[in-house]
Amino acid sequence: MKHAANLTPLRFGAAADRPVARNATQPMWRMILSEMLGEVEHDGPAPEDDIPGLFWGRLGLSLTTLYPRPTPVRITSSGLTGPGIVILRAMEGPLRVAQGPRTVLAGRSEVVFAAADQPLSIELSEGGRLDCAHLSDHVLGSAASQMSVLMLRPISNDCLPLQLLICYAGYMLQQPHQTDGQADMMVRHFYQLLPVLIAELAAGVARGGRPDRLSAIKQSVGAHLSDSGFSLADVAHSERISARAVQKLFHREGTTFSRYLLERRLEAARQALLLRGPGEAIMQIAFDCGFDDPAYFSRAFRKRYGVRPTDMRRSARLASQTQAINR
Repeated sequence: MKHAANLTPLRFGAAADRPVARNATQPMWRMILSEMLGEVEHDGPAPEDDIPGLFWGRLGLSLTTLYPRPTPVRITSSGLTGPGIVILRAMEGPLRVAQGPRTVLAGRSEVVFAAADQPLSIELSEGGRLDCAHLSDHVLGSAASQMSVLMLRPISNDCLPLQLLICYAGYMLQQPHQTDGQADMMVRHFYQLLPVLIAELAAGVARGGRPDRLSAIKQSVGAHLSDSGFSLADVAHSERISARAVQKLFHREGTTFSRYLLERRLEAARQALLLRGPGEAIMQIAFDCGFDDPAYFSRAFRKRYGVRPTDMRRSARLASQTQAINR
């Protein structure tokens, strides 16, 4: 009697199942991401570190989880030649994703959809676990037309279809000794859930009077951090409600629209200071994060974090140098 072959996710890096071939020109994590995102570059304390992780791929679906050190990490990719969808999630801190003219800041465990065939920038200000999935656009079926409203938006993981999708991905990445039949079944279920998820999320974005309106407003704020002219009036107009109604939503969380916007911009600036090189002027970072007045930015930053922007950058650089010396 012939037994079905068992499939096991690939472990690489520090806890690798098998060593990388001696003639390999780059670490395994880089080769895997290059297959999913296009040619990649990595900025961090030690760019050539063999980051540990897991990989699983079958029937056009590729899944990987990377475990960088808990230090700022920035990964850029050139994009693939063919169309596809990338799904990203950071589990130990905020995730900043930029593609074309758009930038989005997602919170811990929030999901971001991006195009696989366009250059992409991924920043984790605190490092740590990064989940990434790639799939061809043909698996979206009729839901493909709805994807545009979901691209580069932070998506909360409290959506049931998304929770199921994450569970399937986690099973495929971590369950050893899967048979061909089990693996194919899981991928089919993953693909069947995807259009359901997309349709539900797109409907949530489109319908008025939805209970997740504040979440949508926060997503809009995240997508417009670099726009210094973005205002309460813009949000009210896009949501088709009054400015007073927007303020009431934030008041329920003990804050105001302007305070929330400032907090998001300061956090974006903090990430940029930690991740970008010393050649990037702090004034330019302030402008990129929506601050027109560098002096105001410096005062607000110091009030929020207790240090000046220049001091935070200097401390981060010294910490990286010390870490490199100690390795």
